Amino acid sequence: MTYLHNALKKKHVLVTGATGFIGSRLAYRLASEEGAVVVGAGRSLERVPYLIDSGVDLRQIDLAGAEQMRELVQGQEIIIHAAWLGREAGPVGGAHHQNVQILADLMQMAADAGVKRFVFVSSISAYGPPQREVVDEAHPVSTDQRDEYGRSKALSELKAAEIAARTGMELVIVRPAMVYGPHSKTWTLRMIDLVKKGFPLLFGDGSGYGYPLFIDNLVDGLMLAAHREEAAGEAFNFSDRSLDWQTFFGYYGGMANRPVRSIPLWMASMLAYASEKFRLGLPLTREWLAFYVQRNSFPTGKAVALLGYQPRIAIEDGMALTERWLRESGYLDS
Repeated sequence: MTYLHNALKKKHVLVTGATGFIGSRLAYRLASEEGAVVVGAGRSLERVPYLIDSGVDLRQIDLAGAEQMRELVQGQEIIIHAAWLGREAGPVGGAHHQNVQILADLMQMAADAGVKRFVFVSSISAYGPPQREVVDEAHPVSTDQRDEYGRSKALSELKAAEIAARTGMELVIVRPAMVYGPHSKTWTLRMIDLVKKGFPLLFGDGSGYGYPLFIDNLVDGLMLAAHREEAAGEAFNFSDRSLDWQTFFGYYGGMANRPVRSIPLWMASMLAYASEKFRLGLPLTREWLAFYVQRNSFPTGKAVALLGYQPRIAIEDGMALTERWLRESGYLDS
């Protein structure tokens, strides 16, 4: 089903991070559904051979290479920057500093090349640990939070706004929540793996909120951000309805036919502290635990009002699609 009715047909769109989870789905739908002229830039082209069949001009690019980037932005009308270097790129601090610099370089080159609009895929993590229950786009981002990922997203947003103001290029910032679905490493494959291994995923009564966002709901939002005039100069939250952790993890427990283990909150606090102090490598930090126990919401009312956004895939349907992919791909027993 076409979401935009070909609003981006024949538009020249560059998607960075096109071999990653979000970027690959976005590039595929832009080319196959919207008829956009899509260049997809990424590092691991072998992951997404199907993109070539869909009409994406797939290019292996090192975004740290100035000459490659300068060539990449030529002739583009819209850039959607979904690329993000993680731990595999080097020490966490260094990698995230590099992310901010790559964003700045890419935006400047895009402006010099006459690109009209730049869409930056940020994160609700940019807000830091929420200080209020309802976190809308008026809430400031946090550049001094402890979490490296959230801090670097916040710094990137400020840098992007600075360059947009100086160059006049249209900037749209998109802040997704917990993006899950087929091919998601963090909120799907990792969750299934932890459930299978029996790692505790419920702390205390598990009544805090998670903020799942199905991948195609996010892609719908990104495509609207890419073309709607009302989006220029704005930031948008994208999240499906908030969901308690018992329900969220319960979906994955049901898929794997395993119970979702729980431990008291005090024990989780000790584990988080020990993991940080002794570098145990556990998927649990004090920041994550603070995030876990809160019951916040990241409303999408602004996107609904300005962009006409409507999430099409409810959690029940999104998890059913995710389970089918997990079984077909061999991550779960058929």
